Amino acid sequence: MEHIRQGYVQYGFEELKKMAATNNIAAQYYVAVCYELGIVAEKSPTQAFKMYRKAAERGLPDAMFHLAEFYRNGVVVSQDATRTEQWLQRYEQKGGQLTLPDLVPIYNEGIKAPANFAANPISGSGASNLAQNSDSPDASSQTANHTTASHPQPAKTASSPAPIAIPTSQPTTSQSPRSDVDTNIPVGKQKQTNTFALIIANENYQDVAKVPNALNDGKTFAKYCERTLGLPTSNIKYVQDATLNGIKRQLNWLKQVMEAYKGEASIIFYYAGHGIPDEKSRSAYLLPVDGYSTDVTSGYSLDNIYAELGSKPSKSVIVLLDACFSGAQRDGNMLASARGVAIKAKQTVPTGNIVVLSAAQGDETAYPYKEKEHGMFTYYLLKKMKETKGQVTLGDLADYVISEVKKQSIVINGKMQTPVVSTSTNAADWKNWRFAE
Repeated sequence: MEHIRQGYVQYGFEELKKMAATNNIAAQYYVAVCYELGIVAEKSPTQAFKMYRKAAERGLPDAMFHLAEFYRNGVVVSQDATRTEQWLQRYEQKGGQLTLPDLVPIYNEGIKAPANFAANPISGSGASNLAQNSDSPDASSQTANHTTASHPQPAKTASSPAPIAIPTSQPTTSQSPRSDVDTNIPVGKQKQTNTFALIIANENYQDVAKVPNALNDGKTFAKYCERTLGLPTSNIKYVQDATLNGIKRQLNWLKQVMEAYKGEASIIFYYAGHGIPDEKSRSAYLLPVDGYSTDVTSGYSLDNIYAELGSKPSKSVIVLLDACFSGAQRDGNMLASARGVAIKAKQTVPTGNIVVLSAAQGDETAYPYKEKEHGMFTYYLLKKMKETKGQVTLGDLADYVISEVKKQSIVINGKMQTPVVSTSTNAADWKNWRFAE
């Protein structure tokens, strides 16, 4: 791996193939990644599947996860929900985390030295010292983070290698799953090709306190969208620590999707992070990670979000907000504000075909569930999705989340938290809507 990092990409790939032939499971996995993404080798889903299967059958969780995706998406093999679930269960039994360093950033680092791309670092020798290198693929010793690339750009020639993008819709865990909703995520039996999800998780703010576990909230909800609800990975946008411009860009993508599908798309918009109120108008705003709690112009107005999404044609728009808009943090303390007290933000009535399920009402706080390492609202949202395998009406889901959050917030946090539903006039039958049809 160190040779690839240093730019000797073709040489490193050939050495990985030699090691894979000796049944080194980590090398088998990396060769599969190369074939899947077109790194050095020509893209070959068939070869990628074969190598993933070899490594998965010998116990590598990273390969198990990828093999499950092949069965889920019908790549090379027929779509098979049973085998998808079997391999994901084996992956979860191994700890539900990826164990090997990610090849993509190593490759992207290596191509910064294009002169080395096709060179041999060991002059006159075909022998490799990769096996002795500290970065050689050894499944028993590697524990660094791994992020899987999907939908990369086509591989370029050796003279002009192109970087490969790392998407956020794939797992990035370096720790064991934290609660019952993070493991054994159920697998749905059909694809929802006309459903699209935008998931924004803001945890690490530049000028205000962080939002504990917001990233875990967003990441896990994205997994449920993919596995349980059956959204293709290309239909899911998961954005970590979004800036104001980042939120604008992703909402523009969502609006373009709605326009392109001419009323046939179902939309899910999920947000975990800080919210702030305008102290004069009492309007609510999402707070980007580069925003200021005392300046609503640095936030994104919920009124505008509802107006923008409500003006586009859609089958349904479900908005899920694990945030409060009173100016409070998840721990109950106040964000810096002119008053320093909770403000009762006004409840905006959405337009179009929208239903909004918010974590807290009025001047309440959206609290964490520390033991589960999720927001209280998100934990019970995921718990119901897990129990029902996504086959739940929005009305039943809302009733469950409101009831459980109210009870557990009093018991655990000693404070009231009351999730609330807001609906547009066009969504009269919202209680019968479903995430998964």
